[in-house]
Amino acid sequence: MLDQLPPRPGVYLFYGHNRLPLYVGKSIRLRDRVRDHFRRARHDHKAMRMVEQIQHIEWEETAGDLGAQLREAQLVKSLLPIMNRQLRKQRNLTTWHWPEGTTQPQLLSGTALNQPTTGGFFGLYRNASSAKEALRGLAETHQLCPQVLGLEAGKGRCFASQVGKCRGACCGNETISDHTQRAQTALQPLQVNTWPWPGRIVIKESPPEHKAVAWHVVNQWCYLGSAATLAAAKKLDAESASFDIDSYRILQRFLREPDEYGLSIKAL
Repeated sequence: MLDQLPPRPGVYLFYGHNRLPLYVGKSIRLRDRVRDHFRRARHDHKAMRMVEQIQHIEWEETAGDLGAQLREAQLVKSLLPIMNRQLRKQRNLTTWHWPEGTTQPQLLSGTALNQPTTGGFFGLYRNASSAKEALRGLAETHQLCPQVLGLEAGKGRCFASQVGKCRGACCGNETISDHTQRAQTALQPLQVNTWPWPGRIVIKESPPEHKAVAWHVVNQWCYLGSAATLAAAKKLDAESASFDIDSYRILQRFLREPDEYGLSIKAL
């Protein structure tokens, strides 16, 4: 079975008893990567435990590393293999959105990132609690008012102002416009990159070291799927796509230097 694996990029799937998905992985050299699992099992208890359960192996070839990483993230979230932890779907993803012309950010579900909107998105969090905790930390570091930011209820001077941790936007010692500017500046390092194209794009992946070509379709950082031809890629449906933090990070990394990975981008 291992000899049948190609020495090319792709994803591999380990299945256990009754076709239970055990593990999904990716590599630019499938055969070597899968063999590594079995080699490690000789001296690594965790690897041995997984290898002992493998009943069946499947694989899919991809044109290159980008296709392999996107497909891996997609398969892990759809199959939920028991030994993949990091790429499992984060169902409660939240983000801070600061609409233009307002004085405080709004906490939104990560699904808001699927659609174009005004203002900026800041941070990607597993849930509302971690998002609020992060904003409270910024407020304390930069002496922002938790009351003006909407983190605390009340009117007049806040408690943070009384102990010197707020510059007084709540009681007139600082103008609201100055506070808004400082708060947005503090959030800037957390800003989610806005989608720079008017709509869908197709990424042609044709690494020089491989003959295969693939067309990956993306919209608003949502991965819609891949196809072997441009005509087939244009037919991919965008309705079921949703924002995924792992695909976002993968695309950010590869699109920063597209030429290095044999990528070309075209608007659809």
